[in-house]
Amino acid sequence: MFFYEKENNGFIALVKFIDKQYSKKTISGCTFRFVYESKVVEAKYDTMFESDNGEEMDSPEYDEYNAMLFENLETHELFEVNYKTLPIELYCNGERLL
Repeated sequence: MFFYEKENNGFIALVKFIDKQYSKKTISGCTFRFVYESKVVEAKYDTMFESDNGEEMDSPEYDEYNAMLFENLETHELFEVNYKTLPIELYCNGERLL
């Protein structure tokens, strides 16, 4: 996977952790706890993909990045995590990742 310099804010560490758990086939046993300023979300990992912000490629605002989907265990809704939406703190099964 190719990383962008802008993702070197903790997002790359999260990707590497996910990859390690995925290769050990333990990702399904991981419960993530996302701590944001105004809420805490318990979630399970769903998938990882490349994305962009929907702007045209020739637009100066165009942004390409890696992203992950997690399932909120309370609402069962999927939410995206990328370098712009990292939580203040992140835990997996009680271990602090960020």
